[in-house]
Amino acid sequence: MTIVAGQPIETPPTPRRDAAACPYCGVLLDPAPERGRLCPRCRRRIVVRRVDGRRVLLTEQAVDVFEAERDREINERAWTAERRRWLALAKGVSAPVDRITRLGSAPPSETVVAASKDLYLASADHAVRTARRDKRWDVVATIRREQAAALYSAGGSVLPPPDEVVALHRAWSEAVLHSLVDFGAQVELVATGCCAICSRDGGRTFRIAAELRAERLPHAGCPKGLCHCDWWPVGDTKAKSRRVRRQPSPATGPLATPATEAGADPEPRPGLEESPPP
Repeated sequence: MTIVAGQPIETPPTPRRDAAACPYCGVLLDPAPERGRLCPRCRRRIVVRRVDGRRVLLTEQAVDVFEAERDREINERAWTAERRRWLALAKGVSAPVDRITRLGSAPPSETVVAASKDLYLASADHAVRTARRDKRWDVVATIRREQAAALYSAGGSVLPPPDEVVALHRAWSEAVLHSLVDFGAQVELVATGCCAICSRDGGRTFRIAAELRAERLPHAGCPKGLCHCDWWPVGDTKAKSRRVRRQPSPATGPLATPATEAGADPEPRPGLEESPPP
């Protein structure tokens, strides 16, 4: 550029903040394209993508690499969240600490997520076996209901729930019924406004012995899949009276003195003599 004395120097205009360079030839595009278009200089097609709200201009050859990298980042975020959830559940059922640490420090992948899930399920089954042996039915109920909900959510909460999930929910119901035996022979089903199907049984009382065979929960056809119904204890209305052993009556007991016959004179007491008649 030739500078003439006395002539003001022209400064190039400052590009706007939304300007960008062509990924092929580098020419400044001001404003940057909002969608795919041809570069005004090299006439090659520019591909527009967005990352976290920012606009990115790509060549057609770079699109496949860009999409693959973005998919990898999305998958890694999903794998990390799933692994964290399974390992938190595994910690709650006393899974081995060293295995939790090893899986938590491994690079996120689909394989690591599957291993974390398997660790939780195996540890939950072990904890349930131990609790059943000790008849800690409240612990069994907590683990089984949490296990059913976790698998149902991981499977996409499809309707109807898979048989495996239904079996775990019924195992929860069975454990709750066992835990309420000490309160009485009957329980009340609490529907908590779940749905019309569940409300038909809401407030009704059932015998525990019969419900252990009926497998009523979860209700078939409930739109929530695993209905939120629960069992509440119902105390016995009749108090159990203590059986008291009857004591023998003095008149009928084995040591009672035999009754004298009517009209017979009682035997004189030892040491007393009858006085002669006057």
